[in-house]
This record gives sequence, structure tokens and C-alpha cells, in this order.
Amino acid sequence: MELVDLDDLDELARLKAMTPARHPIQPQQLWIADALNMPYDSYVVEIMRRASKTTTIFAWLLGRMKSRPGYQVTFSAQSGTAGSRRLREWAGILDAVNPIDDANLPPWMRGRPRAPTKAAQRAVALFGEDVLPASATPQGRGFRIMRGEVGKGIYFDNGSSFLVLKPEADAYRGEAADVSWLDEAQEIDPAEGAELLAGIVPLQDTKMDSAIVISGTAGEARVGVLWDILDRLRNASPDIGGVDYCAPEDTSWEVIEDEDQAMELLKQHHPGIGTLTTLEKMRKNWRALPKPQWAREYLSLWPETFGTRAIDPTLWANATAGRHVPIPARVAFGMAIKPGGGVACLAAAWRNSRGKAYVEIIEHRSGTDWMPIRAQELTRKYRGSTIAYDDIGEGKATATEMQLLTPRPRLRVQTYREIAAGCVQILRELERNNLIHFDDPGLNAAVDNAAKREVRGDQGVWLWTPKRSGESTVLPDITTLDAATRALRNWDQHFAGKASSTTPIMGK
Repeated sequence: MELVDLDDLDELARLKAMTPARHPIQPQQLWIADALNMPYDSYVVEIMRRASKTTTIFAWLLGRMKSRPGYQVTFSAQSGTAGSRRLREWAGILDAVNPIDDANLPPWMRGRPRAPTKAAQRAVALFGEDVLPASATPQGRGFRIMRGEVGKGIYFDNGSSFLVLKPEADAYRGEAADVSWLDEAQEIDPAEGAELLAGIVPLQDTKMDSAIVISGTAGEARVGVLWDILDRLRNASPDIGGVDYCAPEDTSWEVIEDEDQAMELLKQHHPGIGTLTTLEKMRKNWRALPKPQWAREYLSLWPETFGTRAIDPTLWANATAGRHVPIPARVAFGMAIKPGGGVACLAAAWRNSRGKAYVEIIEHRSGTDWMPIRAQELTRKYRGSTIAYDDIGEGKATATEMQLLTPRPRLRVQTYREIAAGCVQILRELERNNLIHFDDPGLNAAVDNAAKREVRGDQGVWLWTPKRSGESTVLPDITTLDAATRALRNWDQHFAGKASSTTPIMGK
């Protein structure tokens, strides 16, 4: 569908004037609802923060569940915790608007649907719901909310349901849905997002007019489930509907870095200014946030940095440790070899109890002859650890050499998609001030020389690549960054309390 704008709003203003003053309907909310009511299989809703994106989609779904008996909805946010938090917020609003009418009952009897009389049940069985007199319909607010870990969601007396699930493919197995909604999808790991969609698509197999709704704001990189479907919308795919509120993609960085120009741009393109938020609040956010993050969250500008420096030097400098932290007993490793085998690196990564990520360079030397013995030493010293590598070129050959040792180092292969997800994670942790490094000169030089390279034939997937200097044909060494990225990805996949992967471990 054609992307919408905010022109000719006389009719929308009339509708807005008819709503209560406390929570007036905003124009962008009507645009979103209209877009979601168009006949498509998939929808994307990208809109800036403070524009009522999530509230609008939830209200649209509430109306459908209330008016369509048996309407089934599944919902996931960027994490299971985020989904539970959203449900608590919505439950509080629903309780305030439509209070619980059985508060005088014991807690274990509250929230149950009111059953119709036996006569009403027989009438429905014989003639359908249309013949049921109003006085015979169940009384009460018409829904109950389950906040526990089992069956978490909202259940309507008419059989409709709103299930809150973890953003994991296994959580969707055995379910069915008229609408499957992924919110804040830019935060979902790219590799995990692909698996998640593979688990969601079959939910619509037995449902007519079913759909997937993916919503969020611009992410750290042009990769992942939100970017994939948004890119299709922007390229006028006939199968994708939705709305895309964003500043022009050719907006110059000088405009964003100038406060007055940035505010003027914001007034032109942010639909919540003057209604859901204020320009003064946006000024405060502009002054407080890193400019790339501000541009993403309040202008929906996705970064495009292929061929230029990938990592902000200020963010990298801020991530430097004040003192060295010893490597813990529970740790993950990664290895990388420069094309041609001239330089190789082993790196370590782990997280502390608060989720703070640490990366440290273990060894960074010329050649690869030293790697098998050093890898053996590491996996013997740190029991249970593994070393991640890429199964191409020099990495594959060196891993084969390692398997000739006794005992063999414990290795874990990473696909290019897993490595790409690790690159995105490094940027994400730096921007959140959640990554620590130990000022290693080789790693600092790699970060200074790292750009992005899009994987040929796989749009939106990118890896680190050396940034050429002028006309030089000599590629800088970024093996330390590659190794650190693989190590952190190894930790997050296999050592961070998640379900273990079926990826085989060499050397067991």
C-alpha cells in the first residue's frame, strides 16, 4: 500500500473532537488502524517513540477480539520479560476503564466468565447466538486476565484470546492465530528472529484472513525481521501493508547534529509532537542521547555505514575498563585468522551477573602454527569452555589441525549468520554502555579500521570488513575484532542460560 502522510486532516480532526479529552484519538492512530484493516498477509508499523504505536495496535486488536468470537491473537515483545511488562501495563488500564466486577469474591473465584443459563445454552445450540435475548447473555466485564507464567494473556467470554508468548519458536508450537504480533522487533536477534518467523508462519495455516504484524522503531543496523519487512514495504511489495513514519533517508548528518535544525526536522515528521509529547522533551533527549540513537528512535533513521567506520570512537573509548578484571572460570572463546593466514587471534568473552559483557584478547600473533596448542591449553584450563570459529578458509583448516591433538580442543562452528548477529550485538552493547574491553592496542586498531560489508545475495546481513585507507591495497588487520565478536556470540548462544544448541561440539 502507499505510505501515508498527514495531509488533509479535517475529517480526522472532526473525529478527534468527538473523543474524550483525556485520551483523544490522534491522526497517526487512525492511519495505523486503516493500514492494518487493508487486506494483506503481513504488516509493518514503524513509527517514532512517543507516537502511541503499541497502544494503537493493542486497541485495534481489542476491538477485533471483542467483536469477533473466537478471534485468536499471539503477542511477543523483544523478550519474555518485556512481554510480561506490557501485559501488566495493559491489565492496569483495562482494570481502570472496566473494573473487576467480582472484587467481593474470594481471589480464586475472580475473573471467571459468567456462564449463560441452561435455556440460553440450548437456544444457542439450536438456533445460534442471534436468537439469544440480551437478558440471557452472560453478565460482567466480558474478559479475564491471567498473569501467571502458564497461559499468560487475556481471555474473552466469547472465546477470543490474547496470548503473551516468549519470542522463541518453540513457544509458538501447537498454537493457532488470526494475528501474530511482534513488537519492538528491532531488538530481536537477527538469527533468532528468522527462526521465530519460521515458527509463527504455520500458525496462520488454518485461519482465513490471518496476518503477521511486526512493529518497532529503527534499529542499530539494517538487519533483522523488522528491517526485512520494512524494506519490502518501502520497495512496494504487493504482499506487505503498513505505515512508515520516518524522516527522509537522505537527511544529512549535519542537520541531526545541529539542535535547532534537528528540532525543525522533528516537528515536520514526528506525529506525536504537541499531542503525546513536547518539543522541549525532545530537546532534552537530543542533548542526553548519542546522536545515532536519537536519530533512530525519534526520526526512524536506520544507520547506513557500509564503507565507513562502523564503531563510534566515543562509544569505544567509553567502554574501556578502569582496571583489569580476571577471566572467570566460566568463559567462552573465539578465534579468527586473517585471509592468507598471516595473522591470527584468540579472544575471550563473558558476562557478569548483571549482564555486562566483557571481551579480552588472549593471543594475537603472526601465523597460525601456534594456535592448536594454545587452544588446547585454554579449553583444558577453563573446563566446559569452547572456541568458536568460522568453517571457511583458514579457520576450517586450522580447526582440522586442532582435532589431531590429544586431548582435542573443544570447538564450536559459527555460521556467517551467527557471526553477523554477533556484529550487531557488539554495536548494541556499546550503545547501551554494556560492554567492557581492556584497551588492547590490537583490538583498538581493529575497531578503528572496521567497516561493514553486506553479504552478497543476503540483503541486510553484514559482517566486519577492513576499511581501506585511501588507495591502499593492503587491508588492515581486524582479526582481534572478529575473534572478540565470535567469542561474545559464543557466550550469548551457549553460556548465558539459554537452551543449549544442537550445534555439534568438536573435540568432545
